[in-house]
Amino acid sequence: MLYLLLAIVAASTYSILFKLFACRDIDSLQAIAFNYLTAALLGIGLSFGTLREGVVLSGEEWCLSVLMGAMFVAAFVLMARSTVKVGVSVTTVAARVALVIPVVCSYLLLPDQQEPRWGAIVVILLALVMVIGQRTPHATKQEKHPIGTLLLPLGVFLLFGANNFCLKWAQSRMNAEGGAEQLSAAIFLFAAVLSWIYFFAASPKRMFSWSAMLGGVALGVANFFTTYCMILGLALLPSGVFFPIYHIGIVALVATCGVFVFRERLSKVQIAGLVVAACGIVAFFV
Repeated sequence: MLYLLLAIVAASTYSILFKLFACRDIDSLQAIAFNYLTAALLGIGLSFGTLREGVVLSGEEWCLSVLMGAMFVAAFVLMARSTVKVGVSVTTVAARVALVIPVVCSYLLLPDQQEPRWGAIVVILLALVMVIGQRTPHATKQEKHPIGTLLLPLGVFLLFGANNFCLKWAQSRMNAEGGAEQLSAAIFLFAAVLSWIYFFAASPKRMFSWSAMLGGVALGVANFFTTYCMILGLALLPSGVFFPIYHIGIVALVATCGVFVFRERLSKVQIAGLVVAACGIVAFFV
């Protein structure tokens, strides 16, 4: 349970940091690049003791590390852009209702997994439509129905769900001691390489920013410990229990900060969607 609580706090922190980047005009792409460099160094440092005993990752796990590194970068880029377009509350809901993806995929593809509550999944998907299908009250007429306001949070939903399932799949097949530390390090190492390649390709003339570097370091610490605590937490709790608590905790914490700290305004339909999402997640326990 401790790893679950730490994962909730860490994941909430990096969601809030993306909003702070937008408010303070910090280069989020540069921060993302520093974020993965920081996370990679943390992963290597944490797994140093196990590396002296040898690398325990299989070829399959190395391939998974490359794939997840790419998906992590894509998810963070989309999350940063979605936070600017639709706000931290809506973006966080899109990321956290993604719990339906690992739960369903675990049931279909992994052995000895409990059957998901299909009614709860339908309710959660309905909440997703309610939240991302409405514009916030302060939107201008020109921004009323831009396709990005739908595709950005939808992309966040799909990528976060796929990442969470990949973590569960890797954990279910990991038998060697030290595998969690080495897998975390490998994922973030590849993510760091890919994020810097993307940064220089997308913005070759951007100047170095101390604020982006410091924000990226903070983001990297939160990002690394989110993944690390998830891997360890999933070894102790079934995915059908871990993911509902994890996601509803983050939605509650970040939505509260969005409304009361960042003064975000949500439409009545979006507020109802938040309530429906919470009810759908709680339904996993019934």
